Amino acid sequence: MELMTKYQYTYFIYPYLIEEENYKKYIQGLVNNKKCKIRFFDKKKDIHLYTYFLPKIKDFMFWSFELSQSGLKDFEKLDSSVKSTLLSQHECNIFNYKLPENLQGKVQTDNSIFFEISEIKVICFKTGICFLLFKTNIENSDKFSDVINFNYKFREVNSIAYNLKEYENIKIQSSSFKDVKGISTVIKEIAGDDALARQANIGNEKFFVYSYACVDQKDWNENTKQEELNSTFEKFRCVLPANSQILNDELAINDLGQSKSLYKNQYIKYGFTATSSCLFTSNINTSNFTLVPQKFESEYLYTYLIVLYKKFLLNKLGHDFKFKFEKAEKGFLDFTKQLWIQDITNEEFGRKLENSWAENLELKEMFERIKNEYDITYKKHNVEQLNKNNYITRVIVFTIFAINILAILLLFYGF
Repeated sequence: MELMTKYQYTYFIYPYLIEEENYKKYIQGLVNNKKCKIRFFDKKKDIHLYTYFLPKIKDFMFWSFELSQSGLKDFEKLDSSVKSTLLSQHECNIFNYKLPENLQGKVQTDNSIFFEISEIKVICFKTGICFLLFKTNIENSDKFSDVINFNYKFREVNSIAYNLKEYENIKIQSSSFKDVKGISTVIKEIAGDDALARQANIGNEKFFVYSYACVDQKDWNENTKQEELNSTFEKFRCVLPANSQILNDELAINDLGQSKSLYKNQYIKYGFTATSSCLFTSNINTSNFTLVPQKFESEYLYTYLIVLYKKFLLNKLGHDFKFKFEKAEKGFLDFTKQLWIQDITNEEFGRKLENSWAENLELKEMFERIKNEYDITYKKHNVEQLNKNNYITRVIVFTIFAINILAILLLFYGF
């Protein structure tokens, strides 16, 4: 059975890392880039975000909520150097990357899939951890299989493996991007080299996938066979090609493991993996293709990014403990106080999503591992520091003793 979509979009998320010492310089580069514009948040226009997130998270992610209209005008009058200095002092900054036009592309397969890149965001944290987001939409097709195949193919466009898979080749057809290398060029322009990310074990060979699709109620209603629907959903959730074979026992194994899916109601189903998240709905209810997708790409998308940020910051701290302990120690304690122990929202379902994402990313296990590493390194560091201090103390005592002996000799023998 071929499912037909009524509305869909996918965000492809690319994580990267900037050296903290160069963060201010990096922000200034974005400020000076005519394609980038800082995103300011307004309590009235963005009331959905303002009411969803708790105060400390709003301060952490959306500092501009507290910026008055006069303050915004004063900020715009500043030169780029002062702007970048002020921005770099905030925990998080969000930029919109201006597209000259919609960037249409074509997947070169027997059944060509046209798509557009309708939005690009750059999200930067003070720790140097950043995210580049591409929002895409399928064009000229309402087949759900095209959405599944496109997600599977596009997630690798910046990877080494992509060039080795000719059947997954994507060609960009626009005045901006002649082919898929244009996307890699944008990534290179904004994110630079990925060496730091690799050192900190931040995987960005493939995009993280965050996808929404609403199918026609003719294909998903009370008479729909759930077994066939679940098989299709699994391909969507796991970012597999549409022709993949999903066995019933594989579905059963998933049900026994981590929270791989979550129903909000009969026709709204969320899916999770360690590298993706999806929302699958039926247009049997009008809100499923209006309010629901709006929230998924707003409140819930930012929640997902916060959870991803926690994962990558823990990766970074684990790396830094080995080489920059005192700096990493401060970073770990700040992270624990500012973010780890803080609730993100009071909305019940938002908390369920947060917990499901954290579970699939194994955040608790990761935090405990880093905490144990911190404890061991802390003790080792203290022992080394104590030994160093003892050595310095012995040298000082010996020096004083030698000076005293010399003074006595001078006193009695007149040397």
